[in-house]
Amino acid sequence: MRLTEIDKESLTDKEIEKIVYSDITDTDESTTYGIVFGNSMLIKERVKTAVDAYQQKRITKVIFTGGINGISNEEKDKIPEAQKMKDLAIKQGIKACDIITEEESNNTFENIDNTMKILKKEKISAIALITSEFHLKRCMAIMKKKYPNIKTILIPSFDGFTDKNNWYLSDTSWNTGRSIVTYEANLLIKYAQEGKIENLNIKGLTKVLQK
Repeated sequence: MRLTEIDKESLTDKEIEKIVYSDITDTDESTTYGIVFGNSMLIKERVKTAVDAYQQKRITKVIFTGGINGISNEEKDKIPEAQKMKDLAIKQGIKACDIITEEESNNTFENIDNTMKILKKEKISAIALITSEFHLKRCMAIMKKKYPNIKTILIPSFDGFTDKNNWYLSDTSWNTGRSIVTYEANLLIKYAQEGKIENLNIKGLTKVLQK
């Protein structure tokens, strides 16, 4: 079933899980560049994942992307997410010469477009996407839509509350795993219907939901 066929108003937990997490597999492949997506709430987890990938030589150059006006910056911090991630990554062992920052973007579409502008002179056949597990499918779907000739290597970051094996354990209050992942499922459907992302086939959903 394609994303555009799904009625986002009546999703069960199983359907949400398939929409957000199906086909998100880390293949352990390596490439030169890894994009790390900013999120003020989840910076530590995403940076740790990037550091691990760098130290394992899965990536050799790290691009931290994120400005100051993203939805997750509830404290209105004036330091760009990319700069915060860079500072933390250097402390954890990534060489400054192997880091690129992109500090203007405030959403996932801008993260990707601004990063690809930085890399426009590079001949890139594959790029690693490093972000929270729940966010990977959206990043992948944007890349497939806008940059279909570039292979994406998916490297998930885990935080203990928005992961595939625990998001459903919380209630629906603001910024719980359940609220974040449910919102993500709805965004994927919405953006597919608007033609902004690849209209992905969600395996395991075989019945067109009633609208």
